[in-house]
Amino acid sequence: MMLWKKPDGMKYTELCMYIDENMDKLVPAGSNPEIENTIYNYLWLIVKALAIKKCMFDSFEDYDPFAFHAANRLFFALRKNIINRGKIIKGKEIRPIKSCLNYMKKLMYPMKVEYQNETFREVMSDEYTSQKFDAYAFTERLKSQMIYTEGAMEDFIKQLKFTINGAGRIIDKILEKSPFGPGTIEHKRIKISLLLNCYFTVQADKKLNVEPAAVVLWKLPKSMGSYVRILLREFYTQLKTEIIEDYQEAFPSISDSELKNMLSTPMEDNYED
Repeated sequence: MMLWKKPDGMKYTELCMYIDENMDKLVPAGSNPEIENTIYNYLWLIVKALAIKKCMFDSFEDYDPFAFHAANRLFFALRKNIINRGKIIKGKEIRPIKSCLNYMKKLMYPMKVEYQNETFREVMSDEYTSQKFDAYAFTERLKSQMIYTEGAMEDFIKQLKFTINGAGRIIDKILEKSPFGPGTIEHKRIKISLLLNCYFTVQADKKLNVEPAAVVLWKLPKSMGSYVRILLREFYTQLKTEIIEDYQEAFPSISDSELKNMLSTPMEDNYED
């Protein structure tokens, strides 16, 4: 169960002490699930507190997603350090991490850069996919008039239904990179939240709007809103990509260059309605 705030009566220094005293129990993986979960929780809480103290971001919405990114990175770095202790890798002996707090402080800025680069790539990928997705909404109408193949539309609709019904599979794949494994309460609640956001957005806007005015959170704390928004963007991008692939498979008889030429030619009808 994820802890969203520091346990009452505990200081952040005590959280660090717990990690230092128990990090050896991260190996072998899965041998101490309760301790592993506690260490991850404490890493999340500590790194978020450090980031806020350092005023690392202009928007407060960045702190929770950054904390997830950093906690993942630190958790697996601690485990890797235990496995490789004493080994010579790239000409250097791997020494044990004695203080998780000092280790965190050294990595705060590099992890911030990693987080911002990853977020930027996701935004750019979403913008590109959305532009392509909107273009296909137009070209579908063009193709239905100019190169309609008997049965093609039926095949496309059939495959589209399969893709939409498989939205849960797409979410499961996205959540593989999150700290919440299948079967956990958070995994279930995030998955339902993403599906509800998709449903309500399509109902209201008739499209997959990546930036809804408000994010629906099903039994999740409000602080999870920014993290769910990031996952929602990734979910929509992947869903749009699969819909585009379904479309290309159903209507393969015209090239992108031919479509581009058609779209650049003035049309008598108004297709912007």
